[in-house]
Amino acid sequence: MKKLFKYILFLSMSLHFTIANASGISMFADILNWRASEQTASSWSSDITTPQPGDVTFSPENINFDSSRGLRLGVIYEPASHFWDTTLYWTYFPTKTTSSVARGAQILVPEFFSGFLSGNFFFGGSINWQIVMNTIDLEASHQFKLTDSLKIRPAIGIKGATINQTINATWDAYIYAATEKLQNNFSGAGPSLGLTATWNIYDSFNLIGRFSTAYMWGNWKVNDTYTRPSALFGLITPTTINTTMNNAKLGTMVFDYFIGLELLHPKKSRYSFNIGYEMQSWSNQLRLPTFQQLPEHGDLTFQGATCRLQIDL
Repeated sequence: MKKLFKYILFLSMSLHFTIANASGISMFADILNWRASEQTASSWSSDITTPQPGDVTFSPENINFDSSRGLRLGVIYEPASHFWDTTLYWTYFPTKTTSSVARGAQILVPEFFSGFLSGNFFFGGSINWQIVMNTIDLEASHQFKLTDSLKIRPAIGIKGATINQTINATWDAYIYAATEKLQNNFSGAGPSLGLTATWNIYDSFNLIGRFSTAYMWGNWKVNDTYTRPSALFGLITPTTINTTMNNAKLGTMVFDYFIGLELLHPKKSRYSFNIGYEMQSWSNQLRLPTFQQLPEHGDLTFQGATCRLQIDL
C-alpha cells in the first residue's frame, strides 16, 4: 500500500504541474472492435451421449463471444517544459453471448459447482454470458528522439479496473426447468509500465508499437445460486444451493499490446488518425467454482481492431 500511495502522489503532482504549465492539450477517442475469450475455462456443461452400446462420449460445451464494440476516451496534457506528459483515459468494453443444447438423446450435467452439487441431470439447457470491463489509467511519460525517424516514449502510471461477469443458465429436465445465476466480479488497482515506439516510415505515415503491463492487487466476489422449483405435485421439492467466494490476490498481471499505422495529414494539422491491432491479456480472471476444480483460474483476453482520432486543442 505504501508503494501504491507513492505512485499516486507522484502522478498527482505530475498532473498538477502539467495543468499549471500546459502548453498543449490533446483529446482522443478510440473505437474498439474486440472479441473476448476465456477458453478453455468457460465450459458451462458436460454433454454425455452413447453413440453405440458400450461407447460413452463426454463433451464439454464451451462458449464463444462474437466481436463487440467498445470505447476509450482520454486527454493528454503537455507541459511547456516538454518533460513529463500526463495522460488520463477510460476504457469501456461490454460483450455477451448465448449458447444452448436442445433436448435430445443426451444427458447434460452442469459444470458450475452449485448446479453439479444438486445431483440433477438434464436433457437440454441454455446460457447467457455477459462481460463488462471498465478501466481507468493515469500515466506520466516522456518522449526520447533516438533518430530523425525513430522515437520512444516510456511511461509509468496507475491502472484501476472492474470486470463484471454475469451468467444466467436454464436447465431443462422435461418435468421442470431449473435456473442458475453466477457472478464473477473483479476490482483491482496497481502500478503500470509501458513503452511506445514511433517510426516515421514515409512522410506523414508512422508505424506505432505499444506495450504496457500492470501488476494489480485484485478482489474477486463470486456467487453461484442454483434454484430448482417444485414439480410432480410436490414429489420433487424446491431446492436452492448457493456457493460464494470472496477472494483477494496480489500479483495479477495485465498485458496490453498494440501495433498499427498513424496518419498525420495534412502536415501541421491538429488532427491525427491511427488504426491497428490491440490485445489485452488478463491473468486468472475467471474464478468460478466448478466440479473439476474449486475454483478455476481462467485467463481472459480481448483482441481486435482499435481506431483512434486525436485532436490537439
